[in-house]
Amino acid sequence: MSDSTGNIGQSWFTEFHTPHAGLTLRITEHLARKQSPYQLVEVMETVEYGTLLTLDGMVMLTDRDEHVYHEMMTHVPMLAHPNPKRVLVVGGGDGGCLREIVKHPSLEKVTQVEIDGDVVDLCKKHFPDVAQAYSNKKVELVIGDAIDYLRRYKGEFDVAIIDGSDPVGPAVGLFERSFFTDVHDALKPDGLMSCQIGSPLYSHERIASTLKHWREVFTEAKAYLAHIPTYPSGVWCLGLASREPGGSSAQPNQVRFRTFSESLRYYTLDIHKGAFALPADLARVAT
Repeated sequence: MSDSTGNIGQSWFTEFHTPHAGLTLRITEHLARKQSPYQLVEVMETVEYGTLLTLDGMVMLTDRDEHVYHEMMTHVPMLAHPNPKRVLVVGGGDGGCLREIVKHPSLEKVTQVEIDGDVVDLCKKHFPDVAQAYSNKKVELVIGDAIDYLRRYKGEFDVAIIDGSDPVGPAVGLFERSFFTDVHDALKPDGLMSCQIGSPLYSHERIASTLKHWREVFTEAKAYLAHIPTYPSGVWCLGLASREPGGSSAQPNQVRFRTFSESLRYYTLDIHKGAFALPADLARVAT
């Protein structure tokens, strides 16, 4: 994820995060390349990070570190909510958030709205571990525009996880204030939303403006961090918003956590609490 595109030259993939810095990975095989109606979807095999998924040249996930993003996007809101039964995922065509969501014993149904069916198909083929939850009976997959979908639902969901890419191409609308208003309205009164925001090194202005939009809509909104090596700067900013006071500050449910904690590789209860401790310069724009 970045504000620029990547390129493949000889046996190297480079995503430029700025005109002067980026991420370069040695690739051994180009597994898939498809121009969908929305974006260029590519899958490559890398030496250091395993299989890599890019959209329009931007890194979305790799085998080696995808668990960090998906665990932090999912378990922070799911364990902060008192009893999440119905969950919405916007985007997330790789299926990683679904894989984590279905671990929660309270879950009754999770609906994923993904605009690009080609992403889902390619991830099922090339990332079977990430996409394993698509066969779960609690999962409903909707291929379509989440902006249109959300307007049809009011007070329906306990948790909404906005797993979109950066605000370019088909994801532009997922960062507008009107979209967050629709998410707010689709949540139940005690509902929570998580969303990825951007790099705390490169995207201070985006983080500040996004949280401003959220606070105009939700009662509370807080930023938190996760360490994701293949994302710009290696540290990524996510956010948690709540309809009720105190929702974004709720302590994670320890009983529910213990039911699936052995399956996790990054998230812990201590990580949950510590992720909201922000560096001074980020705190100034995020609070």
